Amino acid sequence: MLAYLSIKKSLKKTWAWLKHNWAAPVIVLYTIVLWLLFRKSGKAEELLEIRSESYKTQIEAINKAHEDEITKRDKIFNEYNKTLDKITKKYEEDKKELTEKKKKEIKDIVEKYHDDPDGLAKEIADRFGFNYEG
Repeated sequence: MLAYLSIKKSLKKTWAWLKHNWAAPVIVLYTIVLWLLFRKSGKAEELLEIRSESYKTQIEAINKAHEDEITKRDKIFNEYNKTLDKITKKYEEDKKELTEKKKKEIKDIVEKYHDDPDGLAKEIADRFGFNYEG
């Protein structure tokens, strides 16, 4: 009878411990089952190798996508700089052309009205938006 009470007490303690620490025995049991299933064949190693290859393939794909993004970004940035340079050059040329055009126009007006200073002042004011009070 004493042995029975001892066993009952030990089982209650074991049950309390299992309820509180259930993960540890489950992991041990899972490990033992896997070891029994894969110990004779190289399937575990094969499985790990396949996962490793899959990981490498995924990393290579991510790196390739990243390189492609950088290449596209650089291409867009270069196009932006080229376009900006063209616009800047065109602006400078147009500004220079406009200035030369105005100079030529003023020269023509001065030649046309060289004997009439009031007419010259009035024509320049009309053409370029000045107020002439003469």
